[in-house]
Amino acid sequence: MTEPVSNVLADYYERRAPHYDDVYAVPERQADLERLRELIPALFAGRDVLEVAAGTGYWTHVISATARTVCATDYNPGPLAVAASRAYPRHNVRFDRADAFALDQVSGTFNAAFVGFWWSHVLHSVPPARWDEL
Repeated sequence: MTEPVSNVLADYYERRAPHYDDVYAVPERQADLERLRELIPALFAGRDVLEVAAGTGYWTHVISATARTVCATDYNPGPLAVAASRAYPRHNVRFDRADAFALDQVSGTFNAAFVGFWWSHVLHSVPPARWDEL
């Protein structure tokens, strides 16, 4: 019997945590990443943000520069530990281990949400019957 897709995906990301940020060093992505680093802070300025699948906190750091608060969530403890080890000068970030398919379990009130790199993988790994849960 095979492991459920969600466990396979979670295990993959847990093992890859030390290498997550490598994707942001690819030379041909720099112009796009710079543009996103310019746009994202304005979108979340003054907001209470729920970040889904925060991974190692690359975007958490960018969002926290202007957001009122950020609740960075991830299913895997490894990437979340990396995210929590980053410096957040405004001290406006908290970290919660959470399943992206059970966000009603995350405490807090939010008026914005951010889903980054995770979104580009999830539709390939989640059966279409579960897409309505996203």
